[in-house]
Amino acid sequence: VVGLIEDASRVQSRTFKADGDVIILLGETFAELGGSEFLKTIHGQVKGRPPRLDLDKERALIRLLVRAIGAGLVRSAHDPSDGGIAVALAECTFDTNGMGCEVDLPGSETVVATLFSESASRAVVSTTREQADALLRMAAEAGVPARVIGRTGGSRIKISVEGETAIDCDVRDAERRWSGALAAFFKRQAS
Repeated sequence: VVGLIEDASRVQSRTFKADGDVIILLGETFAELGGSEFLKTIHGQVKGRPPRLDLDKERALIRLLVRAIGAGLVRSAHDPSDGGIAVALAECTFDTNGMGCEVDLPGSETVVATLFSESASRAVVSTTREQADALLRMAAEAGVPARVIGRTGGSRIKISVEGETAIDCDVRDAERRWSGALAAFFKRQAS
């Protein structure tokens, strides 16, 4: 366990590190919105079947991440299970002085499911252009689905689904709104 923690500490955070890095989605997205932040926040509902967890897939993903981090192939990593990939990508741009990303996601049943599904056994990682192929090969060897979904850079969060723009917003504006919502949440909790 100590070795795993030491390897994981090489990735300093969820935040993207440099313009032009490659963004890779590890794992698969399914139309799983049950119990999601999307349902709770947008529809005020806490219901439905939660995402299924396959322990073999989770184990393979964790082993891959530890191995790839240990090899120095991962610059940032973030779990999209709390809010979905759209939220995870936005959070990866926060605390970067406004560095954005441009991503095109493969579609699932609906655009909403693609953006906000909380499917398990996934990670959004970034790596350098030079190391992307090595990381993709390592994922294939580990039996973890992996695909390049975009690049870091610019000052906007641009997310498309199957080539159709779904989200296009300024990073600083999104971060300001996110920070304000978080502050309001804690203020309500303290009341």
